[in-house]
Amino acid sequence: MRRKLLLGILVVCLFLAAGCGKVPEGEAHYSELDRYLVEKVKENYEDGTVEDENIAVAQIYSGHFSNGDTEEIFAVCKILNLPHTAGLDKTVTLLLKKDSLEQVAYEEFNADDVEISFFQTSAGQSKVLTIGTTTFQGVSSQEIRFLEIRDGRWQDVEIEALEDLQDSYCFAIEDRAILVSAVSDIIGPEDIIAVLSWNPDTGQFLFCPD
Repeated sequence: MRRKLLLGILVVCLFLAAGCGKVPEGEAHYSELDRYLVEKVKENYEDGTVEDENIAVAQIYSGHFSNGDTEEIFAVCKILNLPHTAGLDKTVTLLLKKDSLEQVAYEEFNADDVEISFFQTSAGQSKVLTIGTTTFQGVSSQEIRFLEIRDGRWQDVEIEALEDLQDSYCFAIEDRAILVSAVSDIIGPEDIIAVLSWNPDTGQFLFCPD
């Protein structure tokens, strides 16, 4: 009973979160900070060149990402008007020191749909979960990466609880859990085969008990 109630709550949260943070195609409105971020993306962009009008600042977060002492800005930008082969939702991320705006780290993610979520440890440092979903000829596949930033580099962290859940689809409930499903679109609690609850003390995901 407790598990069914939890699944129901998580599904509602998932649907409320779906569609948030998307940047409409062709829109790019810049504040002073946005302009700085756009220039940093152009400096770092790995796939040729990109024009200002094709860079949209989607989200800006504040917190501790590379260590627990320095306040940082984590910016998520979308690259617009790309062909399908480049991924319909190409996403680039910038990590900057909040006081000086000095760049700490940069990374690009290619997929038709890129979702980025943060999971904070008990020490106050946020790890980053990225779920990239790509659909080809009606069949969807996912690339799931759990990352932490150390010495300016992105480091992959293994999600041990996912090892026995191959050929499944993941959906993040930010700072709470990962829902695992056998289908690419969750309709109800019956589609969920596992709930991986975030444990801030261990910095890992654990199977939620029945």
